[in-house]
Amino acid sequence: MDAITLDQFAVFLTIIEEGSFAAAARKLGRAQSAITYAVHKLEDQCAVQLFDRTAYRPELTEEGRALLPRVRRIMEDLGEFRVQAKSMAQGIEAELVLVVETFIHLSMVAPALKAFHAKFPMVQLRIISVRPQDASRQMQEHDADLGLFLLAPKPQADLENLLVAEMDFVAVAAPDHPLAKLPPHFPKEAMRDHLQIVVSNPKTPDDGAIYGVVGVNQWRVSEVRLRYDLIKQGIGWGSMPRPMVEADLARGDLVALRPAQWDSTNIMPHFKTVVARNRNRALGPAGAFLMAAMAGELPGEGPEPG
Repeated sequence: MDAITLDQFAVFLTIIEEGSFAAAARKLGRAQSAITYAVHKLEDQCAVQLFDRTAYRPELTEEGRALLPRVRRIMEDLGEFRVQAKSMAQGIEAELVLVVETFIHLSMVAPALKAFHAKFPMVQLRIISVRPQDASRQMQEHDADLGLFLLAPKPQADLENLLVAEMDFVAVAAPDHPLAKLPPHFPKEAMRDHLQIVVSNPKTPDDGAIYGVVGVNQWRVSEVRLRYDLIKQGIGWGSMPRPMVEADLARGDLVALRPAQWDSTNIMPHFKTVVARNRNRALGPAGAFLMAAMAGELPGEGPEPG
């Protein structure tokens, strides 16, 4: 059984596709005796008869029909192996690592991801969800090829950033929360007296890069889904990326809070979502394509308006 060759499988499939030993010989450019020998050898090694030769045209036996799907799968895997090996020889990456900040909704780059898979079907993409501020750090430390995150007011000089979309945040609370019952343009001081759910990095709980913290009493969570769950249960209020709560707002499961002023302005924070790479780490063809696609720099590709 160990002596079975891929060539024998190729002959086996060609006979089925062409309908006869003679037609398979013509297709493969071989003598018919060579085709017959390859089949006999394969049958001997499998210890089963694959073709019934009593009819005018060879027909698969029951055993042959049972083994056919497995032979096809082996040859398909071989084809994919050849494609991937050729891609790697051309400098195309075998795998890419994309870190995505928890605030980011992947729907904004879904068209780009589909285009990437169609263009580079053999490239493995590992997508890792990370806490705020961790995406840029992992890019700087070469733990990822690409990062998708909210741009900080002072971008890191060693990262090249391309704009993907702009994202609004909205302060929300459950319908039965006291803040949800206030009319629009209520004094912002009212928000200070209620528990605010804040997303922060547990390694740096006093990180000054956290924006929009006005509540005197705060609970800190490590990622945005935890904040979402606590807000939905009416335990506190907090700001959420609008794409993540639009459906809840439309259903009335959450209520948008509209204070007269937010920090020094009358609008909620507005952030740019960017895709970034480390300037000191060259991207291969697949990585460069994915970065451009997410930034909408490929004709007909890229993210939908966010």
